[in-house]
Amino acid sequence: MIDVSSITVTRSQLLATKQQLELTRQGYELLDKKRIALMQKIAELEIKVLEEAKQLQISTTKAQMALARAEAFVGEGRVKSASLGAKSEYAIELEEEILMGVRVPKIQKRENSEEESRRPYVITSTSSMIEEAGDAFRKNVDSILQLAEGEVQLTALLEEMAHTTRRLKALELIVIPRLQGEYSYIRDELDERERADHFRLKQAKDIIENRNFGHHLHH
Repeated sequence: MIDVSSITVTRSQLLATKQQLELTRQGYELLDKKRIALMQKIAELEIKVLEEAKQLQISTTKAQMALARAEAFVGEGRVKSASLGAKSEYAIELEEEILMGVRVPKIQKRENSEEESRRPYVITSTSSMIEEAGDAFRKNVDSILQLAEGEVQLTALLEEMAHTTRRLKALELIVIPRLQGEYSYIRDELDERERADHFRLKQAKDIIENRNFGHHLHH
């Protein structure tokens, strides 16, 4: 039920309520389009994230196998000493992009970071197997970053989707019905007043006519 005590019953208020109702319905339609677009983007991202998760599993297995081969052929000690001589930093940059009107993080590998991480190991003869293991683990880190970016973006879009759905529900179940109720109440009240005014005018007209008729009879 709407609270009618604070409603102004005038023609101008009827028009204002009608305009507000139309604008709110337009807003609802725009939000609903956004919700559908978000659903489509989320579905695309989910497929991408699942694919990246598979790629991460593959690259992790390859890296572990490459490391096991290097340790088997070169020796665990030489692999460890080679890894200690390598630059361990993997520089990344966090940027922002707008996706479906939502700010989402974008993880960028800093330029030259791979070249830096591939600087020569300690001055010993390095095996191609150690090099292969290093490459495999660098690719593994790339896969981790790609998956992390996809998961964070997916989380941001899911949160926006939940927020959009809540707003739609509020418009659908609370705001629009309230405005419809107010519009109907004002319209019905104005119609009732018009009928009452018309009835009073008719009564007044009848009284005047009856008086005039009586006056003519006396003469």
